[in-house]
Amino acid sequence: MKRSILVLIVLVLIGANTEALSSKVRGDVFIGDTIVNYFDKSGNSIGTKLASHSYQCVVPVGDELNRFFNIVSYYTDTDSMKSFAYSRDSTVGVFGWKYIGESTTYYPNGQLKSLEKFDTNGSAIDSSYYYYPTGKLKMLVTQVESGQNPFTGGAITKPYYLLYLDSLGNYLLKRGNGFIRFDYDNGDYLEGELKDNEREGKWEGWNMGSRYEEQYLAGVLQSGKRFRANGELISYDVDTRESAPIPSLKMNQFMKAVSRQIDLPDNLIAQLKSTIIHVKFVVNKDGRLSDFKYDSDIPFEIKREITAAILGVGPWMPGRLQGEPVAINYTIPIRL
Repeated sequence: MKRSILVLIVLVLIGANTEALSSKVRGDVFIGDTIVNYFDKSGNSIGTKLASHSYQCVVPVGDELNRFFNIVSYYTDTDSMKSFAYSRDSTVGVFGWKYIGESTTYYPNGQLKSLEKFDTNGSAIDSSYYYYPTGKLKMLVTQVESGQNPFTGGAITKPYYLLYLDSLGNYLLKRGNGFIRFDYDNGDYLEGELKDNEREGKWEGWNMGSRYEEQYLAGVLQSGKRFRANGELISYDVDTRESAPIPSLKMNQFMKAVSRQIDLPDNLIAQLKSTIIHVKFVVNKDGRLSDFKYDSDIPFEIKREITAAILGVGPWMPGRLQGEPVAINYTIPIRL
């Protein structure tokens, strides 16, 4: 599942077999460095807890050599747990959190919603279990090898859908064949038929405020249509289904333009552990840049200067998904 789980209140340090963290290397829990984020029901970031549907605590744990981040979310109304996981990153990436070890999510009634496992690279491993709010099994997914990573030499895996059941316990899919539906917290969904674990025929879904249909043949997208609320029809194919955000200049020219606008004294740069700073930000639907994030040890003056330099180059062309502009997280390295 894209974007797309009984809580073990222990620290999980991933070893060769992605087993639990040894208590010998847990180190300190840095409560003072905890980052708290607030979200509405659709998962959009908002400013205060009062107006939120859920809130997320990002807590650094371990020591300098083995630093992890405990990502824990709660339902605001009840303060009951919504999710529990670990990551090596303190912020969410372009494709979502890169979890390691065991990750669990929960319904508002406290029932386990999903249980997933990840390796040290953030890739799903073993079997994943998904449940209905009643506690009945909804879906069972395992990971199968689909190739080899040319950079690491490790295996590339993909999900194999073993079982999918309706809320009454009737089997709708077995061993990659049959009907399946994916439901997301914000009300989005995607449903269709699998044949030999590949999408086949018409798939329907809802996201970004409108309905869409896609036609597949042996897992390959043939065509897609989005039906906007204003009656407009957007067509796309496998080549135009997704596009990443791009700056107003070519990337190399953009990076040079940013560098030219950065003016920092040498004594300030000398305080840094590295002269390469990774800057994370959001490219919004209208191309504006916002929500700049830096590592916690970067001085404020440097963050302010780099942010102003990036904004000074101008807006970007937003990324697109299925014909619609979307907000996407982006990271660039700045060399001082």
